[in-house]
Amino acid sequence: MTPTAPVPLRDIASCFEGVIPSSICTVAPDGTPNVTFLSVVHYVDEQHVALSRQFFKKTDENTQKNPLAQLGVIEPDTGRQFLLDVIYERTETEGPLFERMRTKLDAVAAHEGMSNVFTLRGVDICRVLRCEMVPCDYPEGPPRRNVKLDRMEALSRHLATIDDMEDLFAATLSACNELFGYRHAFIMLLDETGERLYTVASTGYSASGAGSEVLLGSGLIGIAAARRQSVRVTQMARDLLYSHATNMSHPPEDMEQVIPLPVLPSIQSQIVTPMLAYRDLVGVLCFQSENPGAFQADDEYVIGILANQVAMALGALRSTQTVQHELPPQPGARPVQVKHYCADDSIFLDNEYLIKGVAGGILWKLLRAYRDEHRTEFTNKEIRLDQSLGLPDIKDNLEARLILLRKRLQERCDYLRIEKSARGRFRLLVTRPLTLVSIEGGGPL
Repeated sequence: MTPTAPVPLRDIASCFEGVIPSSICTVAPDGTPNVTFLSVVHYVDEQHVALSRQFFKKTDENTQKNPLAQLGVIEPDTGRQFLLDVIYERTETEGPLFERMRTKLDAVAAHEGMSNVFTLRGVDICRVLRCEMVPCDYPEGPPRRNVKLDRMEALSRHLATIDDMEDLFAATLSACNELFGYRHAFIMLLDETGERLYTVASTGYSASGAGSEVLLGSGLIGIAAARRQSVRVTQMARDLLYSHATNMSHPPEDMEQVIPLPVLPSIQSQIVTPMLAYRDLVGVLCFQSENPGAFQADDEYVIGILANQVAMALGALRSTQTVQHELPPQPGARPVQVKHYCADDSIFLDNEYLIKGVAGGILWKLLRAYRDEHRTEFTNKEIRLDQSLGLPDIKDNLEARLILLRKRLQERCDYLRIEKSARGRFRLLVTRPLTLVSIEGGGPL
């Protein structure tokens, strides 16, 4: 067979996304070959690839005696196969590449409640001596994905002009869909304690998930946030299969979700990117797809730029004047019981859960003022200065909590609304009688 021309690694980027397992062949000193499968061959640069060192006892033994090996990778869009002749150079147990690969492995394991079960012992760096395509009937590759930098720059300029938090979230999610084709996305922010993320906006889901929470360091999203590293999973069904089958009897260790996270019923790909401003974690952007390999390296770069742009814009926002329509009254409507649990500020409307934490505390303050003082107009400043709500003295996310509260009320009832009325002001709209009940001690079971 006539050898084909060498192929640059950058031209077969999708082969290194892990959509289709790769293979590695090593040879023992007596000439006996050993072939095994790899989850992913990681692209390092035009001359190097990396292999995760986990379960390859025989492969390790062979490469210690003979550093030459051959990798087989497959392009998912076309089925074209490529052979990479490589030579083992070194094993890294620390550094940026090791941490990126370790974070992804830990995040996938945590997604199934299998934290600390799979440990990345090292990353084998191999130099690529030659890459060639296996002859086939359809040698043409797929068109390369075009990252439209001009659109990214236009979006960046637009975000810099927005001075309202809710408009910022809406513009971000709209751009993800219209400019980049990311139809399913949600934004989570870090709460006042620095221990949890909560969903504040989403697009493309049957349920918004507003108010859903994730513990920092828990699960795929929590680990990406805690380590301030993007996690990109290109084939969730396969990546999670091994850990799921290894121990079906162990439930996930993630915190119990009162409000479910936004999720696609047949999710295949996901990318979670931290939003950072001045080295501080602000929140995360999360994108999902029902297609394997939907998010590639170029997507990760674009999303990383977008995430940090949004984080910086969040830190510079000012409230703007907005007037919305009032709710129509509901004469003769029966009273609604609003139950407040002091332990965690959780709010129930006629025994149905609404919200908890700071947002719950804010709503309870507003409802008591409405009942006792017949007030409907409030200012951001008075809420921010109320020490009973536990907002930080210097930096808070009051506006984000008000957005979350508005979304939950819109989704859960038609008789309570919170809307902005002027710069730094908002009003409470109530169209049914309310009965307020405060419960001391522990929260609801």
